[in-house]
Amino acid sequence: MEENLRKKTFYGVLWSYVNKFTTQLLSIVPAMILTRLLSPSEYGLIAMAAIFTNVAYQLADGGFGNALVQKKDADSLDYCSVFYFNLFICGVIYVLLYFLAPLCAEFFNEVRLISIIRISSLGVIFLAFGQVQGIIFKKNIEYKKMTIRNFVTQLVAFVVAVLLAVYGYGVWALVFQGLIQTFMGSCLNWLISDWKPTFSFSLARLKVLFRFGSKTLLSSMLDYGFNKIYDIVIGRKYSAANLALYNRAYSTSGIFKDTFFNVFSGVTFPVFVRMQDDNERLILNIRRFLIIVSMIIFTVMLALFVLAEPLFRFLYSTKWDSAIPFFRIACLASLLLPIVSILESVLLAKGQSGKFLFISIVRKVFVIAVLGITWQFGIEWMMYGQIIVSVCELFLYSHFINKLVKYSFLSLIKDLIPYILVAIFIVLGASLEDFVLKNILSLTTLAIWLKSILRLLLGGIIVLVLFVWVNKRLKLKGYSELLQFIADSIGNNKIITFLQP
Repeated sequence: MEENLRKKTFYGVLWSYVNKFTTQLLSIVPAMILTRLLSPSEYGLIAMAAIFTNVAYQLADGGFGNALVQKKDADSLDYCSVFYFNLFICGVIYVLLYFLAPLCAEFFNEVRLISIIRISSLGVIFLAFGQVQGIIFKKNIEYKKMTIRNFVTQLVAFVVAVLLAVYGYGVWALVFQGLIQTFMGSCLNWLISDWKPTFSFSLARLKVLFRFGSKTLLSSMLDYGFNKIYDIVIGRKYSAANLALYNRAYSTSGIFKDTFFNVFSGVTFPVFVRMQDDNERLILNIRRFLIIVSMIIFTVMLALFVLAEPLFRFLYSTKWDSAIPFFRIACLASLLLPIVSILESVLLAKGQSGKFLFISIVRKVFVIAVLGITWQFGIEWMMYGQIIVSVCELFLYSHFINKLVKYSFLSLIKDLIPYILVAIFIVLGASLEDFVLKNILSLTTLAIWLKSILRLLLGGIIVLVLFVWVNKRLKLKGYSELLQFIADSIGNNKIITFLQP
């Protein structure tokens, strides 16, 4: 039985990564096409509507998803009770959104939001019909089914959205992309799930599940509301187009940040937990993770800062050039997030959940205070304010960790300075890519998209070559640690041997 669980868990994790990869791929490719067919203002309208419809999706779950996963002996009666309750509550939520749509539109001074919210909110009802089956897949670690379902739904929704955009339906291409994805997701859940609802319902079972689920629901609602505060301010103060540019900048930077950081983020907390009583060993591994992650993130995100123009023109066309300054600030903001995340793992590994909660509250206060000062000076200043908040958050984590394990903020900065300087040197080299294409290769007459690809390829090659060359020459500890991490993961081979100092 234990062996079966281990095997099931292994395949679950494997398919989870496949799911994440395909989801990410199927979000980039549609964006590359649809952003060329639609305008930023149309994307901004969807972002405005999503502020309200996503609240409905949060409420539609009611916290029952986590409650069913957590309950070891959940049976068909539990599932049926949640299924019928979800149908009822999602119907109520839709009716409320239908009548509140004019108020939502008035808040943003966008009359077009009325019909967009009323139509896109139908997804809440579609979700209710297949939500329980999706929870069962998650509970049983059936990520293969979830991956196949997501691939099919995203692909079909993407094709329909492109056809609607080509035939001039504008923002409705995005509305129906979301609706089709939700509708097909529920349909496929019914087709591939072994569980089907019967005519049974228990209010007592529902109350037990709600006692657990209501807490997670409240937490997720608070986090969601706070995370959307920038969207609300930008949409209200500026315009739908500006909101779309802001969201595009952060979502694009997130693709690269998450790709490189998620390799490590899943292992830091359990590793730190195992050595929570051995401070000397803990400090050694804190420094190890910080150096490796920072070395990668600094190089990648600063390289993207330099290559922002060809990247956006390749992915989204010149129509989205106005998002490039926002994207560059988002890249700078991303430099600190992995560091904060690692220090957060240390604090939790040492059982300091109270201090973690304190920092979380202080951070929210800082965000509101900084936003209250910067919003009137423009979106770029609002984004710079986010960097200031991250620096303050980093200092707070360092303060508490120094008390626990004697690893100070100054020690952290000393550890990271060499890698910051190396990353700056590398990306300065990458900035020569445009000069090389214009003055040495004389490729100024190429089409914008082709030139953008060449600039990205040349810039990427320069970054990679300089990264290996500089680190081999300087023999920095982080580089050796990174190669050791790779060798431990894929085994020693000729490539690893060649890359070593």
